[in-house]
Amino acid sequence: MPQISSQEIQTKKYEVKILRQIEYLPKVFMIKHLNGQVTKISLLQKYFVNCTKYISKSESRFHGCFKYKNEKLIETRGIYYTPILETVRIFNRNEFSKDLEKMKYVIMQTLKDYNLANSRLLIEYSNFEINIYDYFVKGKLYQFPLIFNQDYLEIYEVPPISPKANVEPFYKKNLVFYEHEVQFSNDVKMFDGFSDPGEAVVINPESDITLTIKSSTNSESSVMLKANRYYLITHPRPRTR
Repeated sequence: MPQISSQEIQTKKYEVKILRQIEYLPKVFMIKHLNGQVTKISLLQKYFVNCTKYISKSESRFHGCFKYKNEKLIETRGIYYTPILETVRIFNRNEFSKDLEKMKYVIMQTLKDYNLANSRLLIEYSNFEINIYDYFVKGKLYQFPLIFNQDYLEIYEVPPISPKANVEPFYKKNLVFYEHEVQFSNDVKMFDGFSDPGEAVVINPESDITLTIKSSTNSESSVMLKANRYYLITHPRPRTR
């Protein structure tokens, strides 16, 4: 049997998500799919920052996020809840820079100009725009009980949405997630905020319902869901070759 070093064991600890009891579904969070992909989800359609890193092939176009702490810019990804408007928002129609290293200098200079050099900040940037937040909460990676899956379509039971979240529901009788069509036995209350990459929606049946799931690659399936519970229906973005 191969020996595992103490360093490898320590690394494994950081890879495991510890399950926790939570009373309400967080406004922003992440979920890991059965295929290993992670989807970032917001129950809100605003008051969040989706941090993704992009650099074009020519390296002249870019966007991303930094966390600023102890006078250092640290690259960060994930999704952040930002309920308070930006402390600073700057837009430059003619571009700040086409060079990422020069862009870092522009950001650092901006922090000095606005007396923010000693602050703890989240900074969202692109060639043309800088958004600086002094209040932010990073969405955590959660694991919820899996109720059903067909290929990459997954249904999880999740905690309820807090009444204080101010998320407006709507009603539908069917949904489409890429190649999967989901039909409900009656109109269902649901909440559709934001998800990336992939698609996600939270539903809250007001009576027991049957979901019928169809796809071009599987036979038709059905699953029963209980009234007055909350479920997350989600599908990761299909991988392209």
